[in-house]
Amino acid sequence: MVTGYMAKSRVNDDLLSFLLDNKCSETEFDLLRFIGRHPKAKLNFYVVTQAFRITPIDLGKALMALVERDMVVHQLDDNGLVTYSLSPDEKTHAYIQELASLDWSVAMSLKKELRDSTLK
Repeated sequence: MVTGYMAKSRVNDDLLSFLLDNKCSETEFDLLRFIGRHPKAKLNFYVVTQAFRITPIDLGKALMALVERDMVVHQLDDNGLVTYSLSPDEKTHAYIQELASLDWSVAMSLKKELRDSTLK
């Protein structure tokens, strides 16, 4: 049940359901917000690690989990560089764009709701 989060925001109920259905961790939530703020970018691992204060191993695991769920795509360019970008799937792309556009306080409320829902 969506309680505090929905009372504090005008965000679609489907967004929380999307995150819960995809079993997003807090790190994955943060990654989706970051990548969603750069919807047309192809980000390499080094760039992403500079934005987060977690171990590269944990970040790599979170990125690969998002790739496995088709929320993020990874590509290998001609020089052997792996880049990450948003899924081209329109529905997934729209949810992540919505997540990235949330005000910080609304996003933190959603993150708390997501954490509380996964603990139940």
